[in-house]
Amino acid sequence: MLGWEFPPYFAGGVGIVCYELTKALAKHGVTVTYIMPRGPEHVHANHCELLVADNLILDKRVTVARIDSLLEAYTGYDEYGRRLSTLLKHGRGSAGKLYGENLLQEIHLFAEKVKLLVTELGMDFDVIHAHDWTTFPAAMALKELTGKPLIVHVHITEFDKTGGEHADPRIYAIERAGMLAADRVIAVSNMIRKRCIYQYHVPPDKIRIVYNAVEFNRRPGLPEEFPIRKQDRVVLFLGRITLQKGPDYFMEAAKKVLEMNPNVKFVMAGTGDMLPRMIERAAELGIGDKFIFPGFVNREQGDKLYRMADVFVMPSVSEPFGIVPLEAMYQGTPVIISRQSGISEVLKHALKVDFWDVNDIANKIMAALSYRTLHRELTDRGNQEVMGFNWEKPATEVEHIYEEVVNG
Repeated sequence: MLGWEFPPYFAGGVGIVCYELTKALAKHGVTVTYIMPRGPEHVHANHCELLVADNLILDKRVTVARIDSLLEAYTGYDEYGRRLSTLLKHGRGSAGKLYGENLLQEIHLFAEKVKLLVTELGMDFDVIHAHDWTTFPAAMALKELTGKPLIVHVHITEFDKTGGEHADPRIYAIERAGMLAADRVIAVSNMIRKRCIYQYHVPPDKIRIVYNAVEFNRRPGLPEEFPIRKQDRVVLFLGRITLQKGPDYFMEAAKKVLEMNPNVKFVMAGTGDMLPRMIERAAELGIGDKFIFPGFVNREQGDKLYRMADVFVMPSVSEPFGIVPLEAMYQGTPVIISRQSGISEVLKHALKVDFWDVNDIANKIMAALSYRTLHRELTDRGNQEVMGFNWEKPATEVEHIYEEVVNG
């Protein structure tokens, strides 16, 4: 299995999915070697033996091998160039040779290193399973080297990152090549399946939908960090603050809510390229004192925020799946989600909106805050519903896909 992040070294939902999926597969007796570009010296997890990152054993069946690379989640070409320049500026003069001059070179270097690792260690395996476009060249190289069947797991496409409007042609070419080379393509929702068919021209019979799930065994953090009065109601946005996640629509809806009820606090947790603009916009709208921007929060802090919030809102412009609403529901928080999300295909006990309809978002926030019966219904039934989203089902489905390709 090829990926570029693995908790606690992760930047988004893909890392969590890889972690939980490998854990569930291990319980099924599937032996997984998970290769990632970089990681800390030590990876901590309750169900892991503690070894250095290139020798991590998960449930004694999942091994994580570390390969040096600058590649991380959500890194773009320009950002990669800036990081490389920083390394060179700090005296690491050989960094260019080691890491490549840009992200595209880095991805292909990762592919060469994976081939070398597999060859040198004499690794034997039945299936290659690659997560997202950054690992597709490595996966294709392994398929060519070994002849083993290839599965690519599409969590998000370049179109989704830009709100569905356009795609960087260089990234699109890699995504499409990986999907076409694969024996099976796993899509995390029907929305992504359609994207693969109509924008990447993948044969429909190669695609399998496997919905994500949520972890149930976490406990919330305890510190009281945020200045919220008891009489204030709390509305939460948690995610990357980028175009794809719709933070600007959340901000505009907040203005309308505060016109109806000034005793509401809004928490916009996360980081991203739109964060400075959102802070400025809150000031422009005269609601800066009603907003809290805690920045990046870890999973324990996120659980604390879910429990603190009266309503969670995910107004994503294009969301392939969306694990965050499930985490909120698990913590007993009613959720409002955009219809332009994969999770809206399967979630019943949530209020649904179009991301662009800020009036509807505001009205549904007010309804969830104002009507106790509705709030209790969303809380209780939502919590019951989310208990069905455990990792046993996706692990079973993925195992069946492995059997499909191994057995021809």
